[in-house]
Amino acid sequence: MTKKRPLERVIYEEAQELARRRNWTVSFTLSIMWSRFKSAGNSKEAETAFILMQREEERKGQKDPIFTEW
Repeated sequence: MTKKRPLERVIYEEAQELARRRNWTVSFTLSIMWSRFKSAGNSKEAETAFILMQREEERKGQKDPIFTEW
């Protein structure tokens, strides 16, 4: 039985992968994703990307990952 991953985790991991491949920051990648989700009318995904973008900005300069519970 596969456990469904939380939307936050899926979006954040996708942002990390895109950022790595394109040599972008995760914050910038999340802002692009947020914009695209919003344009496509995907409000839940847009809201999640925005929250992750805020968290990423808040933690800049710290070494702790966003998700400490994993």
